[in-house]
Amino acid sequence: KVVELARVAGAFSVASHRDPEMLTAIMERLTAAPSSLNCWSWAEFLLSLHWARLKPDPQMLKAAADVMLTDLDALKKLKTCYIMAFVEASLSAGFFHPRMFTLLSEVILDRIKGLNPLDLSRVALAWGQASCKDDLLVKSLCKAIRTNLTSFPKSRISYTIHGLSMLDCKDKQLLVDFASAWATTGPEESTEVLHIISGLARSGALDPAVCDRIAECSLQCVPRFNAWSIATILLACAQSGCTHAEFLESLGRAASLKISEFSMTDLSAAAFAAAKLSLAPILGDCIPRAALDRVSDFKGAQLAVMMHAVSRLSDSPGEYLPVLENAVLPHVPTLTPVDLRYICMAWTRAGVSTEKLREALALRTIDMIDSLDASIISHIAWAHSKLQVSNADLFKALGVRCAASISSFNPSRLGCTALAFVEAGVHEEVPLLSIARQALRSLGQMHPVPGSRLARAFIQADLESPEITALLESLASVARQQGWTRLSASRLEQTEFQKQCAETVQDFLPSVLVN
Repeated sequence: KVVELARVAGAFSVASHRDPEMLTAIMERLTAAPSSLNCWSWAEFLLSLHWARLKPDPQMLKAAADVMLTDLDALKKLKTCYIMAFVEASLSAGFFHPRMFTLLSEVILDRIKGLNPLDLSRVALAWGQASCKDDLLVKSLCKAIRTNLTSFPKSRISYTIHGLSMLDCKDKQLLVDFASAWATTGPEESTEVLHIISGLARSGALDPAVCDRIAECSLQCVPRFNAWSIATILLACAQSGCTHAEFLESLGRAASLKISEFSMTDLSAAAFAAAKLSLAPILGDCIPRAALDRVSDFKGAQLAVMMHAVSRLSDSPGEYLPVLENAVLPHVPTLTPVDLRYICMAWTRAGVSTEKLREALALRTIDMIDSLDASIISHIAWAHSKLQVSNADLFKALGVRCAASISSFNPSRLGCTALAFVEAGVHEEVPLLSIARQALRSLGQMHPVPGSRLARAFIQADLESPEITALLESLASVARQQGWTRLSASRLEQTEFQKQCAETVQDFLPSVLVN
């Protein structure tokens, strides 16, 4: 009888010598006659499969769920281990039964205060992997975990953080406290580091201090990371502002050894992170070479990121960018505004570009002009200025969009944007007057370099306007008040960049004061 077969499966699932073939045969028999078992029997059978680590058949799970839902009273009384067996079996089979998950969420919510730390961890991970983001359940789950924080098994902390992050947990402090408790003794498995760093990053809870603490105790795990883990952790570290040099350099060396194992997504992520983390001494040669070797496999967005990364990683970006630009051309119709920004940042950094891609990108920019934000407008204009290339139609469209979105400009980008328009031959009141008005409103946040660029732009523009006169006079006043003229007299040793800033400011000040 089918019921007897279910009991046999239970016995064999815990036997010292499991028989997957026999369990599979039993599963097929039960699938053919699902109504032969009641809610409890199905729950016990699914738990048997869980113990036996046997992946269930999705059709069988659907048949089981349909039968179990006919007896709601029994379903609500199932032990938590049976509920978790069904949920985890569904995840392993790639099966999702919306009505069943909704009901089980309600059952778990009712009993959540009484769950032990292990069950709380399993719920967080399973519901996170299933993307069942019930706000009330997540809030109650976080509260219950907080109550049991000190008694959580260390081996479950990383899984819990991973699960909570996939549930969009808003309690960042809980995640940080969890990670801090884990970091006191460090990882036992390399996957713990991946789950914790990526989980905190996904939730926006990975700040530099926390990341450095995790990095300090995880150095020994780096050689055991696979390619995907290396790329994921590098990207999280870049986004968090990690400063642990030894950990980052170790990740860089590990990436160089596994460069051929990276997927295209991994390679673009690792390249972006390496550029942001200043890992050029380690990855400045192998990433650009890998990009060229696999250039035909990249998608448009990935190529844009690679151009940006290569321009920052390589000492000779001009050797690589033409190949990447040629590969971008067929993808231009699919490029997003963010992609345009990355490409323009690469041009600015490298100082080289191909005419074909510039023209194609100009047309794409004009097509999307209404969706460009302030940062993208600024980067596109500045790149063309640095390349000493002027496109009248492009700058006309950028000028109108700049004027329309001027209130969202960061003060640090106003100077280079104004200068870019002027050097492109755009001396019109639109957009220059809008930039001048916004700069006047942002004088308190102005720094020497953006200020110097604003002054140079508006002196060269030679526009007669009360706003521009007021801006130049105000810049001169701010320069005197903040001591911009005394930068070169600093008692501290200056970098070449600082010296350049000082010279730039001093170049424009006499003109401002005379006018």
